[in-house]
Amino acid sequence: MNGMNELITLAKYWHQWSDPRFVVLALNNRDLNQVTWEMRAQSGDPKFDASQNLPDFRYSQYAEQLGFNGIFVDRLDQVGPAWEAAFAADRPVLVEAYTDPEVPPLPPHIALKQAQAFASTLIKGDPREWRIIKETAKELVADLLPSRS
Repeated sequence: MNGMNELITLAKYWHQWSDPRFVVLALNNRDLNQVTWEMRAQSGDPKFDASQNLPDFRYSQYAEQLGFNGIFVDRLDQVGPAWEAAFAADRPVLVEAYTDPEVPPLPPHIALKQAQAFASTLIKGDPREWRIIKETAKELVADLLPSRS
């Protein structure tokens, strides 16, 4: 949550480095997502839109104001070229990926208590419950099926 401040610190010092490459990934989903999902998974509380929704903010443009390269990604086909450009840069780079706030950032293994709390948010009427169920199911199916790449 202090990433914006740390970018200012980075802007102060990166010129002193012998190798100024430093890549930051900002997952922009217009939500205080860590808090939202913490509330859902640990407390079983539904998302409270009034305190969790954020205005749209272009982190990649902010990075450019600090003298970094800023790369904005909002399509899957842009991911590879974005990383290539980021690691080839001669300065710090912020890659901003526009992401879906309803995709749960669940670790591969969660405790039963966390799964129960997560389920209880849906029972209590989370405002995004059907999208959450859909995205969670997609993730589970993708994990179970072998990759076709």
